[in-house]
Amino acid sequence: MKIGLGTTMIEPAITQGQIDGVGFYAKNIWEYLQKSQQSVIPCSFPPLKQRAFKSAFSNGQTFAWPYMIATGISLFPQNIFNIHAHIEKSIDLFHATDHLVPRLKKIPVIATLHDALTLSHPEWYGTHFRQIKNWIRKSSIHWADHIITISHSMVKEMVEFWGIPENKISVVYNGLDDFWRETVPEEQRKQVIKKLNIPENFLLVVCTLQPKKNIPRIIDAFLKLPKDVREQYPLVITGKAGWNTEESLSAIERLTQSQTGYWLKYVNTEDLRALFQSTRLYMHPSLHEGFGLTLLQGFASRVPVLTSNITAMPEVAGNAAYLVDPYSIDSMQQGMLKLLTNETLCQDLIKKGLDRVQAFSWEKCAKETQHIYNFIINK
Repeated sequence: MKIGLGTTMIEPAITQGQIDGVGFYAKNIWEYLQKSQQSVIPCSFPPLKQRAFKSAFSNGQTFAWPYMIATGISLFPQNIFNIHAHIEKSIDLFHATDHLVPRLKKIPVIATLHDALTLSHPEWYGTHFRQIKNWIRKSSIHWADHIITISHSMVKEMVEFWGIPENKISVVYNGLDDFWRETVPEEQRKQVIKKLNIPENFLLVVCTLQPKKNIPRIIDAFLKLPKDVREQYPLVITGKAGWNTEESLSAIERLTQSQTGYWLKYVNTEDLRALFQSTRLYMHPSLHEGFGLTLLQGFASRVPVLTSNITAMPEVAGNAAYLVDPYSIDSMQQGMLKLLTNETLCQDLIKKGLDRVQAFSWEKCAKETQHIYNFIINK
């Protein structure tokens, strides 16, 4: 069985190696399917303004048209144009890892949907052609024969907002790469901290700046901490600017003006692992997550983790994180202060985090995904 895997979000010719979010999912599924001797063909859509490009994957296939154009053509009644015929000839099943679901005539399609945010929280996204984009995406999602989502809390969203029957949805948790479980030597951690020009003691937030990551409230909660606490444990935010960043950037400016915070923007993966293992507290009180992969990174790094009590975060964290109301600045501020002053609680959470993270691996994720491939192909 040859699997066509959607790799647009990790296509080296497009990303130049800088991936996040959905890209990490696609990258790990691709790598672990290969390790299992599964025949996998990477399939990428060309960029809108760079249609004539060649995949950098050695055995990569390229769709004939950029995704939005291909989808527009495929929306014609009866799908009279089979624009993906060359892809269908080389694979037995296609797995869209990244919301980019093609309309294929002759082979089954599985799509992984990480959330329904563009419909459930349209205010977090730009208004430019948003209704049309949502209609196109919702239409294309129904071209999939089966849906994988990444937490049980997302099933309800799939049904409510995408209109997918619950019996067509399977839950497969994300995993955590062994890279994050490896201990970084203390001297190497100190070198990274020196290179990034931050103090040895700090609190950490890792995310691409976007509305759901709750950066303004996190900063407001941090700035409510006593000054001596903020000076002892300044806030370090890593992650590049994404979209609708005006409020986040304004809050970061307030943070840096207080002289108790840093915005590092892009940090490479090895340095990021060193930061995780050096922080006093990892914080991820997001307004919404389909999963929350950085929670596992925090657990594996042997540091206490603070996160939200909504969407998938309590499901993924179990009893291994301190839960707060992400809409309440007071709740977050009190959680930060409690974890910075209660060492017994922190050690208990660290132990529970190490136990919790054992339940998640990309090998397990890939095996469960392969079971779904076999189920669909044999229907």
